[in-house]
Amino acid sequence: MHDAFRQLDKISRDMARSLSMYNDIASQLQKSTSGFTSLQDSLNKQLALDRSLFSATSSALSQARLAALTTSNFRDLTLANQRLTELVSNASISNSALSKVFAEHNALQASLKAIAAHSSVTDLLSSLDTTRLLHTSLHSQFRLLDLESRSFGRMIGASNTLANDLTATFSKLTRSYRDVVECLPSILETHVPFIAKYSSIEYSVEMDVLERISADEDEEFEVEGLPSVDDELASFDDRLLILINGARESLRSDNPDRARHVTTSVRELCTCILHGLAPDDDIRKWSDDDNHFHNNRPTRRAQLLYICRKFSCDPLTKFVEDDVRAALTLIDSLNAGTHVVQTKLTEFQLEAIVYRMEALALFLLKISRGD
Repeated sequence: MHDAFRQLDKISRDMARSLSMYNDIASQLQKSTSGFTSLQDSLNKQLALDRSLFSATSSALSQARLAALTTSNFRDLTLANQRLTELVSNASISNSALSKVFAEHNALQASLKAIAAHSSVTDLLSSLDTTRLLHTSLHSQFRLLDLESRSFGRMIGASNTLANDLTATFSKLTRSYRDVVECLPSILETHVPFIAKYSSIEYSVEMDVLERISADEDEEFEVEGLPSVDDELASFDDRLLILINGARESLRSDNPDRARHVTTSVRELCTCILHGLAPDDDIRKWSDDDNHFHNNRPTRRAQLLYICRKFSCDPLTKFVEDDVRAALTLIDSLNAGTHVVQTKLTEFQLEAIVYRMEALALFLLKISRGD
């Protein structure tokens, strides 16, 4: 393997260890008589470590970009990560944006309420927490090396048509992710934390599904900072919990037809969320563009444009459109697939499909509110 790729993997692992220092910060705050002093000291130590990681990251990405035999997806992701490295290194996010970044970090939430007014700590937190985004994206790039050496869908006996569809939708999603990262400096400052965080998570979760249906390794994949979708679904429409819980229960069953039950439930969940967030009548009031309708019904693109309207960010809307398409390409193909394909889906793979739809549902629900 090229030295740049080995270095990229090492940096990703080092950054993961660096992120564990957040837990140490919380512990120190609980033991310290001066929460502010303890937090500032801990963050300064991590900042020194992360600065060295940023420098190494830039070097590794530059080498990887020049390496021979890389795919267009890898080049696009390299460009995105180079840009994200620059943004992380120069991060300066306002207090209101900072509160959104940390809204789901339970360990630090209470402490931040008391000390967030201290500008010196606020500046450190703004820069340091963005490393979570970069870590997720760098790890995706290293995983991409192995993934693209496989035939997509190999482990479930995917047809050539399905394999080609999965490849095409993933390539579009990669380009859209690159464009989202490129546009971050030009969008509203308060939107940066949400877009950067959730776009990198969505890209990683899609990659996880593709890995599980294409490669032999059963490596567990976890994304830090992604809250449970259940509370979001319950506050939006508690009837949707029936669908997601039905998919989860099917995962644990011995029913030989469980793959169909799982994929049908998560597909219906996506349909209900799209229609719930973008009702036909509301779209008609919002737009009279003929391109947004087919047979007098709003198109999926119109639904997604409506859901993303509060962000006024074309690259984000395109990313969401490609994200939804990538998720549904696999699920719809499995729903319409042969019995042979369906029986090859393991619990490990089905679990990834359910998690994929949970993450997508959370993404869409938060986008609709402008979070």
